[in-house]
Amino acid sequence: MNAFESERSFWDFARTVRSERRFIFDGKAGSFLAAVRVASHARARVLKAGRGFYRAQVGSEFAPEDEMGIKAECPLSVTRMVPDPMYIKRGGRANPSGFAYLYLATDERTALAEMRPWVGESLTLAIFEIQKDINIVVCQAGPEDLGVRLFEESHSPEKIDQYVWNDISRAFGRPVNREDQESAYLPTQILAETFRAEGFDGLAYRSGLERGTNVVLFDHRIANLTHRFVYALQKVRYDFAALPNFAIHRVKDSGRQVIDEIHAESP
Repeated sequence: MNAFESERSFWDFARTVRSERRFIFDGKAGSFLAAVRVASHARARVLKAGRGFYRAQVGSEFAPEDEMGIKAECPLSVTRMVPDPMYIKRGGRANPSGFAYLYLATDERTALAEMRPWVGESLTLAIFEIQKDINIVVCQAGPEDLGVRLFEESHSPEKIDQYVWNDISRAFGRPVNREDQESAYLPTQILAETFRAEGFDGLAYRSGLERGTNVVLFDHRIANLTHRFVYALQKVRYDFAALPNFAIHRVKDSGRQVIDEIHAESP
């Protein structure tokens, strides 16, 4: 078991690289990355050759007119569906600018939803097949109880490990506004580079938009494109629920603050 300093280790690291230092990792940031390197091997999983995954891109193409003057809508070209470092001008959740990582999903709905299309917009969905057995890091530790996380005065190393990896998964999967991408993606880009330096072929994290899982491959040549299809978004459904506003009362016990009471109120 690795030794993350606290349950908030990831968020402390994220704050540091966003607002303090981005290229020199010493102190807590350096210790966090060292712990991640050790812990990542316990979360390694093998994806077998032949496994299929999905990738979507916004857009489609039209074939030349037939004898009836009709232009058929077709999927985007293979070159549009396979990332090329020459055209990667902006960083993503895992890749810095200029790095052609391949973003995939375990199912069609997740791949399409990750594009966040508007109603009526056309998308191209491609199927990629893994060409060899590969090792990836699964950035998720399973369900957690918010009440337990808040109430426990001290957490076991196992619980801290679980909380930190769940925070990492949420950071990778959280939808981000385009205006905030550069700074918001920096912590996860550094983590992806750390996994790559440890010899992994990619990583996986839970989608923030659908129930499936996203997979990122550091080398797009690991997977071959086999099929392409055109889809169009028919409708969008929003489900809302009021979140509790937690009121936390802290008292001092033996010179340190502890949580004495917590309650929640929703509209």
